[in-house]
Amino acid sequence: MLRRSLTLLTLTMLSGCTLTQSKNHEETLIAINTMEKSVNIQLETMTQQINEQNEHIANLENELSSVSKDVKFVKHKVLTQPKLVVEKQVITIPAEAKPIDIKVANGKAVLGQEEWIWLDSVKQHFKARIDTGATTSSLNAVDLQVFERDGKEWVRFNLSHLNDETSKKPEIIEAPVVRWVKVRQSTSEEAARRPVIEAWIQLGSLHEKVQFTLADRTQMTYPVLLGREFFKDIALVDVGKQFIQGKSQPEAASKTNN
Repeated sequence: MLRRSLTLLTLTMLSGCTLTQSKNHEETLIAINTMEKSVNIQLETMTQQINEQNEHIANLENELSSVSKDVKFVKHKVLTQPKLVVEKQVITIPAEAKPIDIKVANGKAVLGQEEWIWLDSVKQHFKARIDTGATTSSLNAVDLQVFERDGKEWVRFNLSHLNDETSKKPEIIEAPVVRWVKVRQSTSEEAARRPVIEAWIQLGSLHEKVQFTLADRTQMTYPVLLGREFFKDIALVDVGKQFIQGKSQPEAASKTNN
């Protein structure tokens, strides 16, 4: 009886060992298969990447070959084309070319804000202000006297001006009265009655007869003021400049505007 029991126990243990070994073997096979599949997938991926890289390298080689052909073609063209020689051209300015005259623009004289004028009646230069805001022209007149000559009204006055260094002595002028005007000053409510005379002046190439309103301008900077009636059709004004025309010589005066 005891022998039979030992035999059964031995058989049972051997059977259990066999089952355990069989299970471990299956798990090992499964793990090996799984690893094999993973390795195969990695190999396929690497193979695909290598193929793509080879294809890219082949494309680059084709492009390099094309560029090389283009370079050879351009080099051949450069070597075989005739050379273009550019000769220097010397431009000679004609001796008779005249410099730009800044005193004239569009056929008109250019005046600055201040100019020298020559007054024929006293044969002397005076500084004049070119006033684009004034309509009429004005002339300094001190010690003004009205008298009659040949049945007409005349005036006698002193033109000298304290601020004009050219006036060394009294400049007495006598001229017929062309008309009378009323001028209202800012310091007075009543209009002052003033005579108007005509006088020949020269400014640059301009030689014109100008109507002047006589007024005491000793407190002002300029003994002469030229308004728009003088220059509206014959001159342009650049208020940013001064003495553009300079001091004109009376013998060089143009008589075309007389």
